[in-house]
Amino acid sequence: MHEFAVVGMGITGLSSAIRLSEYGYNVVMLGDEKSASTACAGIITLQLEDLRDIILVKESIKIINELIRDSSLDEVGVTGRGFISVEDPIEAEESAELLKKAGVEFKQFNVGDALQIWPWLVLNKDEVVTLTIDDVSVEADKFIRFLIRKAVEKGVRIEKKWVKEIVYGERHRLVLSQSGEIQAEVVVLCLGAWTRVFLSKYGVSIPVAVLRIPAYRFRVSSRIISLADEVYESYWRPGVDGTIVGGGYHAEIVDDPLLFFQKPPDRFRVDAEKLLRLRLSSRAELVEEWSGPISITPDLDPIIDNLPGYDNVFFIDGLRGYGLMRGVALGYLLADIVSQRRGLDSIEEYRLSRFSNIF
Repeated sequence: MHEFAVVGMGITGLSSAIRLSEYGYNVVMLGDEKSASTACAGIITLQLEDLRDIILVKESIKIINELIRDSSLDEVGVTGRGFISVEDPIEAEESAELLKKAGVEFKQFNVGDALQIWPWLVLNKDEVVTLTIDDVSVEADKFIRFLIRKAVEKGVRIEKKWVKEIVYGERHRLVLSQSGEIQAEVVVLCLGAWTRVFLSKYGVSIPVAVLRIPAYRFRVSSRIISLADEVYESYWRPGVDGTIVGGGYHAEIVDDPLLFFQKPPDRFRVDAEKLLRLRLSSRAELVEEWSGPISITPDLDPIIDNLPGYDNVFFIDGLRGYGLMRGVALGYLLADIVSQRRGLDSIEEYRLSRFSNIF
């Protein structure tokens, strides 16, 4: 018997479980180490297009810094700090205004000054480079494994088993896919792209679409800083062993969970290589490629709510590929909600009811 059962071992589930354990609760976490979080590109940047998102990432970075304070960068999977964005003058002006509103320190450079600092970049006349220094880049699978160990250190019980169904009652029973069951007073569903299918078994519909996003690892001769190319639309971060990870802004709609991690189409790889050559002066050799799922809502904001018709069952979904960035802060927020430190009325902007006109 547990006070809280967190289902899903991605970034949001781990953050929620860690926070609940810090509060002193008896927490069990269920799921698989291979999640959408482990398949993401591994960039945690403040340079986003929405003020609320930037503030969430600020909080996530603050929490991450605290969690990794006593660990080596290699143990955590951190491959770099700082982030640059290549923009046209109008975009750069808009970015500066947003970062100022969010209280984020940043600098902007013209082409000449930027190439003095980052000589491996290829830049066009009049482009502007925006730098933020608090951003973090990680090898995502290694970072998630670190957080699992951190959760165990804090007292979270880990069960690497899928939940087949939930039998609701005064004490909810989580029936496991292999055998056995777990009982908990409160269930927290952090299933990401699997949420829609899981909830449909209980007659609950949520307005999310699931996309499959490709990522690529190239071996290069230059040591880079993480960057977004807002002109040609690609993103890249430093990896391990002389590699970089990233890709173009490509996506495919996918409905079958069995296809979430399928190899990306060749046309996306060809395009990603072309985009990389537009910004990187050194040669690049493809090392590996993969895909991972994201879920996205009509208004691009996440959903955080209790499950309609079921007491003490909560869920979060719709992080639209920004899970690694916003998920830590949202996980802590979710922990406060499910432990009744904050009421659901404090997050009305995230609740499912905002889509009532869709149903």
